[in-house]
Amino acid sequence: MTLPIIALAWLFAMAAVALWSAPWWTVGVILFGALPLVYARFGTRGVVIVYFSALLALAGGFRFERWETRDAPDVARYVGQSVELEGEVASEPDAGLTTASYEVEVRQVTAAGERRATKGKVRITVNQYAEYLPGTAVLLTGKLQEPPVFEDFDYRSYLARRGVVATMLFAKVEVTGEPGRWAIARNLAEARLNLQHSLERSLPEPEASLGAGVAFGRDGNLPDDLYADFRTTGLAHIVAVSGSNVTLITALTFLVTVPLFGRRWALVPACLAVGGYLLIAGLSPSVVRAGVMAAVFLFGTYLGRQQSALSALGTAAVVMTAWSPSVARDLGFQLSLSATAGLVVFGPWIRWALKAATDRTGGHSPVPGLAIDVAALTLSATVATLPITWVNFGQISLIGPLANIVVEPAFVLAFWLSALAAVVGLVDASAGQVMGVIAYYPLAFVTATARALANLPFAAISVPELSGSAALVGYAVLAALGWPAYRRLAPSAPQIGTRSDQRRRKHVLIGAAAGACLVLAIPVSLLPSRGPGALEMTVLDVGQGDAILLTTPSGKRFLVDGGPSGIELARQLGAVLPHWDHSIEGVLVTHPQEDHIAGLPAILDRYDVAVERDTGVTGAIVSYGEYRARAGERVEIRAGDSFETDGVKFEVLWPPPDYPTKELNNTSIILRVTYGDVRFLLTGDSERPAQLALMATTNVSAAVLKVPHHGSKTTDPVFLAAVNPKVAVISVGADNKFGHPAPGILEALSSVRTFRTDLSGRVTVRTDGKTVAVTTQR
Repeated sequence: MTLPIIALAWLFAMAAVALWSAPWWTVGVILFGALPLVYARFGTRGVVIVYFSALLALAGGFRFERWETRDAPDVARYVGQSVELEGEVASEPDAGLTTASYEVEVRQVTAAGERRATKGKVRITVNQYAEYLPGTAVLLTGKLQEPPVFEDFDYRSYLARRGVVATMLFAKVEVTGEPGRWAIARNLAEARLNLQHSLERSLPEPEASLGAGVAFGRDGNLPDDLYADFRTTGLAHIVAVSGSNVTLITALTFLVTVPLFGRRWALVPACLAVGGYLLIAGLSPSVVRAGVMAAVFLFGTYLGRQQSALSALGTAAVVMTAWSPSVARDLGFQLSLSATAGLVVFGPWIRWALKAATDRTGGHSPVPGLAIDVAALTLSATVATLPITWVNFGQISLIGPLANIVVEPAFVLAFWLSALAAVVGLVDASAGQVMGVIAYYPLAFVTATARALANLPFAAISVPELSGSAALVGYAVLAALGWPAYRRLAPSAPQIGTRSDQRRRKHVLIGAAAGACLVLAIPVSLLPSRGPGALEMTVLDVGQGDAILLTTPSGKRFLVDGGPSGIELARQLGAVLPHWDHSIEGVLVTHPQEDHIAGLPAILDRYDVAVERDTGVTGAIVSYGEYRARAGERVEIRAGDSFETDGVKFEVLWPPPDYPTKELNNTSIILRVTYGDVRFLLTGDSERPAQLALMATTNVSAAVLKVPHHGSKTTDPVFLAAVNPKVAVISVGADNKFGHPAPGILEALSSVRTFRTDLSGRVTVRTDGKTVAVTTQR
């Protein structure tokens, strides 16, 4: 018990400085003052323990206060100025919808014509396709800004804990040197990014992003609504680089393999889980902390002695916070430390109680041992982290324990299968896609469960604001409850039922699970392979931009434009394409502007595209260069070109071959798609001059109209009257800064069934060649 008590003194001294701004010596002096009382109650042994605890409390308080009161990095003095910075990339990309962010360690600054040495980190925001590796030397030009503080998130303090004191939006970046080929940080980052790209080629979204988060902590591409569901259901830990996450993977791997290999040899796959995660996740400080937590728990589980595990955990906590005091303020560390302590202290007793209860309910327990182990791990971690989640998130997940019990077995499968799909995909993309089909099922089960449970009434409740001091009191109560659990080993639950009964129940459960998977595979995987049997136009909800998927009756797909965001387009395609289908018959670019082309480079990486078609008009934007660099077979098309597939005719009506390229919007392809007696007219961003010129030579009437230019006032109402559609669809972003769609356009369409992606989400128009039907999906 000595090491845990001393470690608590160290951590409590840091907490006193952080929570109450107490002098660094406060806790140490209190402990020294308590020595007479300790001697009277516990004798010499107690005095020795408290004496060394007091010494460590003094050291911990001093170390943390020195870090808390340190001077701001020198580069902070240039906030608000336009500067030129020289430094090295110090992080992997943090993805946004249309951007990527990096942390840069600055070495030199040039401001007002003066160049001098400096220190500190800045966070730069660049184009979504900019990719740099740690250690890359860069020259940045731009304006340094103070990080903002949002209403629900103190972004400035978050960055400050990482040593970042300023931001630079859309900096001009010049690479001045590459890291050495044998640089460890560079190689690990490159390996992680390659594995992530491999998963993106093997799985649809959001399963690809979930797999990347589960397998190696790259969860930045998870959609906000799904992450909110994870938070509501207490499942957010599964995609975080946290000790609780890695510990659960390690513990369940160990428990599952014990019946197969025995206790000693089951240690091998469990250690591989820890070691593999450390390497794949990149050996960043948070990853190393997670690995240490998992190793501590595995050590105690293998020995069957939670006392040893808690001592190791206390030692690890002291070493990590001594090395870097910022760790103590890191939420991930706090959750990892408390969750692992809960697993060590409460886990065995909760497992004993659950096992005894289920065995006594019906003579022969219908609950398999693995389910009891998962429940015990989940409940103990949930209880141990409750004060921290209350303080930081303002809500408690009531459904969390149940959600974790249901999801954890699939979570472990998802971890191993995602990692395997990523590695296999690096060797052979086709083999990776086969593995992706298998990995899809546990990943989809996790997302479907989170979404379903999050929608239940009272899945989570908001709670009154709790201070850090109250959380500390909560942990004092937990410590008092955990003391007897720590001092005594949990007894073994009585074994009821023969081994034959246990095997029979296991076989029944495995058979039931296999049957459920087979039944699920029919609607999810098999039925979509037949094609829709009609022509479908799906206007994807990609925000302020255009992306339209056309699917022929037999299932051939053509993508017209790609919207402004690669990840958003991938999510939309993941929602409408079969999960096993990684092919697109053709991509067509109406014109090279960000809101139409920026999402396509990512899709050209993720999907096998047979041919790309565009007008040949060039654009001076990064996304156009990325599109041209990644395009395979590319065909330039103009008015008069056409092709037919599966009974569907595609005709390019505009622009003419000799049309000038000065006004990009008016070079937009206007495409007519005909199936049977029904015409679709897709108009890109064409404006009044192009529309009137086309009307003068061509019958533009159509049953279905994709309204030009997001419903902008640049469309002539005469053109809308000439088209005379039965259905009109406006692809437009919610609350966009342009005011689209214009009131006048909506008035001109008042007699037409009109759908908007900002209000209705994804819009699908289906025709059998005679009739037209519309469905929407948010």
